[in-house]
Amino acid sequence: MRLWRVVLLLNLAVAVGVLVGWLAWGREVPRLERLLQENQQRVRVVGGEQTWVVKGIVRAVIPEIQIVVLTHDEIPGFMPAGMTMGFKAQNAKILEGARTGDVVRFTLTGVPPDVQITALVKEGES
Repeated sequence: MRLWRVVLLLNLAVAVGVLVGWLAWGREVPRLERLLQENQQRVRVVGGEQTWVVKGIVRAVIPEIQIVVLTHDEIPGFMPAGMTMGFKAQNAKILEGARTGDVVRFTLTGVPPDVQITALVKEGES
């Protein structure tokens, strides 16, 4: 086969492939636009300020920087149960009376991941 025929067949194959791909993706555009709009609306809802009331155990209190370290139950839509992490308190008064080992119920408020404890109530000791 002559070289010009090979080049012509390859160009024809590429052109047909591009055309088929363009037609297939052209049919997908409306569906992808709809999915994009749905996800953008979902992000707006998720991105607002939220409040959770969660039970946990105090592992450490650092009043100088207003941090309390807690092992907490699940924070729905934010964190799974059993995690141990530090949370900033809204003010130092919230941490008064909190001791290591206390079982507490705390209120967490904010836009994830920027959340802080706005209330902390002792429920017992572990």
